Amino acid sequence: MVLETIASLFSTLGSAASTAKAFSKLLQNRKGETRLLLEELKNNSTLTWLAVERAVEPQKVIPKFSTKAYDRLLEKNFNFNDLSPRKKILEGNTGLKDSDLASFIGKDVENLVESIYDRIKELLLIFQVDPTNARIDWNRRIINIHKRILLLMVHLRSSNS
Repeated sequence: MVLETIASLFSTLGSAASTAKAFSKLLQNRKGETRLLLEELKNNSTLTWLAVERAVEPQKVIPKFSTKAYDRLLEKNFNFNDLSPRKKILEGNTGLKDSDLASFIGKDVENLVESIYDRIKELLLIFQVDPTNARIDWNRRIINIHKRILLLMVHLRSSNS
């Protein structure tokens, strides 16, 4: 069910392989700090795919998430809108209107990147404090991060073409 929903929202990024290919293409033209952040997002995306496809339990994936590049760039007052220099504002398609991602439409790239990393940091912190809490739906939290990363990828691909 989750994979079908993701595939319908992000038809061109409906698999781990297509997402990895999209990241690789984006990375070809990027250098420096932007490339560093995209590499980290690519790795985090791979981790989310492992959990979403149910290949690996979320509890094994969560500790592997990284925010090091983001934290370093945040400290340097990096402009995250520079990930998409031509199109800083997220545009939506009809499929996103009724989704939980609709709130990002019309906002800038920096807002979405911040949301991705806020979710990752929150997940890491909760997992560090209470990794065995059965009331927490770890998979749902990873899916929410996953969808945000895919939304960012769709935007970056469209602004790059």
